[in-house]
Parts: sequence; C-alpha cells; structure tokens
Amino acid sequence: MKNALKIFFVCLMLISPIIAGGGGETNKELDPVYEAISHVADSMKITKVGNSYEAGEISALFTFPKIYGIDFSITKHVFLLLLVAFITVTSIIFLVQKYISSHTKVPGKPMNFIEMIVVYIRENVLKNFIGEKYYREWAPLVYTLFFFILVGNFLGLIPIFDFLGFINYFGSKLINIDYHNTFLYPLTKGGNTVTANINLNFALATITFFAFTIAGIKKYGPIGHWKNFAPPGLAWPLYFIVVPIEILGMLLRPLTLTLRLAGNMMGGHLALIIFTGLVMQIAQSYNSVLMGLAGASLFSVPLSICIIFLEILVGFLQAYVFALLTAVFIGMAVNVHH
Repeated sequence: MKNALKIFFVCLMLISPIIAGGGGETNKELDPVYEAISHVADSMKITKVGNSYEAGEISALFTFPKIYGIDFSITKHVFLLLLVAFITVTSIIFLVQKYISSHTKVPGKPMNFIEMIVVYIRENVLKNFIGEKYYREWAPLVYTLFFFILVGNFLGLIPIFDFLGFINYFGSKLINIDYHNTFLYPLTKGGNTVTANINLNFALATITFFAFTIAGIKKYGPIGHWKNFAPPGLAWPLYFIVVPIEILGMLLRPLTLTLRLAGNMMGGHLALIIFTGLVMQIAQSYNSVLMGLAGASLFSVPLSICIIFLEILVGFLQAYVFALLTAVFIGMAVNVHH
C-alpha cells in the first residue's frame, strides 16, 4: 500500500503540472514555452504575440485599495510568501516548545535535524566568518534567512496547487460549470515556488545589504565604515581605481544574491516542465495516447525523477549559500583588516 501511494504521488507530481498549466484544454496545442513561463511567473495572464510572450495584469486573490500608489492586493506569490513565513515560524516554535516541555529532554528526528543545522551554521559559518565576538548579534538573521528560503524551496516541490488545478478542472466538468469561474482557479495559475520570484529574492538580498552596512557602521562609525573602502598605504592615483571597484562590488552583492537564488530555483522548474511536457508533445505529434505513455516511460519520467532529486539538493544548497554569503558579507564589514 505504501509503495502504491509513493508511485501515485510521483506520477501526480510529474503529470499534474501539465494538466494544471494547460488548464485542461485538450483541444489546445501544448506550448512548452508558455507552460514554462506560466509555472514560474506570478498569477498573471500571459499571451503570445508573434514569437514573443507578453505578461498581462497580475490576478489578485484578494484585492485591496492602493495606499499612496502601493498595491496591497494579495497575489498568489504574496499568499505563498505569507504561507512560507507562517510554516517556518510555527514549525520552529512548535518543535522547540515540544522539546522544552518534554520530560525526557530527548529531541525527536525533526528537532535533531534542526539542531544539527543550527550547530553546523554556528560553528562553521557564523564563528568562522563573523567571529566569536560578533556572531551572536547576527545569528538570528542568518538562521531566519536559511530556514525561510529552505521552506520556500521545498514547498515549491510539493504539487499542492497543481493538484488543486487537477481537481478544479475535472470537478467543474462533473457539475457542468466553467472551471475559469471557480474559486480554485486563481490558485492554479502561476508558479508554486515563491523563491523563484526575483522580487522576493531582491527583498531578501536588500535585508542582507542593510545588515552588513549596519554591522560596519556599528563597529567603525558612520565615517570610519565608508573610509574602509579606501585602504591605507596605497599611492593616491590608485584610489581612483580601488574606491569605485569597492563601491561597485558592494552594490553588486544584493544583485548576485538575487540572481543566484532566482536562477537556480527557476531553472530546475523549467527543466521539470520541459521533461514532463514531452508526454503531451509526443502524444500530440503522433496523435496517440499510447505513444505519449511510451515516451513518458522511456524519457520523461526517468529524467523528471532525476530533476526532482536534483531540485531537493539544490533547494537545500541555495538556502545554505544565501545564509553563508550573508555571514561572509557581514564578516567582511566587521573584520576589515583580516
């Protein structure tokens, strides 16, 4: 029974993105580029104009009036952002409180996993790059970034909203209503991985930027921190080269953090959509469901399973790399002369 459930879950993970992404329109030819874009973008309407694609307005799940020109409406990715934050905070608090209130003081497997990560980051990242004297001050930020990105990455691998699209399409057919008009439809459109959204990643990178800037100012003062961009002892003409390079490097740090996380999370999902799309492509090319199943068994499913396991590894590594670079940048700001 357990093996059957595992097989069903894997098949659902592989096939449901195509069903949900295509909206169940079997009379429409599958467009791999459209499927790829629609599975990483926010819940917006994407139209094909010639050989290019244009993004329309983002569909909000909950609409709120603008305040000073800022739209506070809840889109799918905003909803996912709140969901990831809720899961991260509540799960950590629950596990810690459960451990504290237990009489045996023996941590369970989830608590052991969290403790292992916390200890590893503290000993090998925080102490090494920020230093024994300052790491406690910045440890909460680094831990929060790591666990938030980790939960966001892993949540995107679970086909919750794709399965909702599957239910929405076939359920609406059973009761003879248009599946576009159901309350589930807005949740089925757009990407499921909030960390593939470049806007969120830039916001996280901006937090890191202000963190290492504040860390440097707290130690060296508002003037001394900026003076560190001009190392003493150089010939004065070299300062016209060194100082702009140092300032450019500081400004590029948030950009590199943003593009690294977004690119890795987006790339894996695009590859998964392309491989799973082979099933529909082969079936449409030969006008045969059996040919599609044959193509799936020979190419699509094995490649997609490999991508899923790779995505699990990449999701963990990208959370670690973001936390690591945050600690490195803070350490560079407070340990200038090392």
